[in-house]
Amino acid sequence: MLGGVDGEPVPPPERRREIDTRLNAIRARLNTLRERDREAMRSRTATPGERVEAARRHAVEAYVAAAEMLASSAEAFRNAAEAHDRAASMHERAGAAGSGDVRGHERQAAVHQAAAAADRQRAERALSLLSDHGPAKPAAVSEEPPDGVAS
Repeated sequence: MLGGVDGEPVPPPERRREIDTRLNAIRARLNTLRERDREAMRSRTATPGERVEAARRHAVEAYVAAAEMLASSAEAFRNAAEAHDRAASMHERAGAAGSGDVRGHERQAAVHQAAAAADRQRAERALSLLSDHGPAKPAAVSEEPPDGVAS
């Protein structure tokens, strides 16, 4: 680190860029949250139709976020399964070569193979949940207000 004002350390330029990027992301998130707060204040005086439209927008946002989470989860599980496969292969090779604890390598290979299979099942389950819900939009919302609610 370089010396700064009053002997304070200054991070290197690449670290400074990393910090600036993270701070900008935090500022953007804070702005989003502030805007939602302003929308909430406006919604208190909104008409029922405006509230339904706002609820519909929020439902779409939540649905899209859930779909993205499921897709990311499936990818993460597939990556984990591949890592377990590589570890199992390494243990199989070590055991076949007779290096170290051969029976231990065989046990570890079996453990990693089972973990890989479980991660593949998890990935398939996430993809199944994703495909069960079709395109990224929530179920239709009725235009009719609920019983007892005047429009």
